[in-house]
Amino acid sequence: MGRFTMAVFVPKRYLFLSGLLILHIVLGIMALDYWIMYREERKVLATGAQVILDPGHGGVDPGALSGEVKEKDIVLDVVQRMSHYLEEQGYSVVLTRDADVDLGGELAPGRHRRDLQARVRVINQGQVAVSVHCNTIEDSSQRGAVVFYQKGSEAGKQLAAALLGELNKVQLLNDNRPLPRENLFLLRTSRIPTVIVELGFLSNQEDRQKLMEPGFRQQLAEALSRGIINYLEQNALSSTTRWL
Repeated sequence: MGRFTMAVFVPKRYLFLSGLLILHIVLGIMALDYWIMYREERKVLATGAQVILDPGHGGVDPGALSGEVKEKDIVLDVVQRMSHYLEEQGYSVVLTRDADVDLGGELAPGRHRRDLQARVRVINQGQVAVSVHCNTIEDSSQRGAVVFYQKGSEAGKQLAAALLGELNKVQLLNDNRPLPRENLFLLRTSRIPTVIVELGFLSNQEDRQKLMEPGFRQQLAEALSRGIINYLEQNALSSTTRWL
């Protein structure tokens, strides 16, 4: 008895659509692979950036005060934590001060100006800079973080926005917008994207108590570091995309 074979007829349009679907899937996989490689390459370029971290005040200048709590101590601790976090991610980090010192030299007229000038000289050797401070004000109800940038600096505004986006996850924001300033010496004389971050108000009891906690300072340090990384990676991606 002979073998019976039944032929299956498949319309040509179905074969065409199936082939088209397979082609789209293959192209999609190739595009995804390319994007992953591209993203990793940009991350490598971003990690080549030198980040300048500036803990405000120091030495004879305590900054904002609330009893025994001194701004200079809090911001130095946060910046040192930021430096450790960023270096673990492969970034090059330079601190304007890594101890309780003043950069203005001898106690003489013009010390504060010399201190700021010394910080700016360090800042201008990097690619991006964040100066960290604590706030104080007579109105003790004011609390939360603020980020300032130089008015007219689009890069500074973008950096400020990136930091606010991460700070908002761990700290109340006094203002959720990057705030432009014209007459802050550090911002005005910096030649690279630079922002000033006010972590909170020492004049506010809630902010002060949180800033005294090492665990909270670690959260702030990691949030600010992630903001810097986000800015650097996005900036690297944007600059390369223009040439694709």
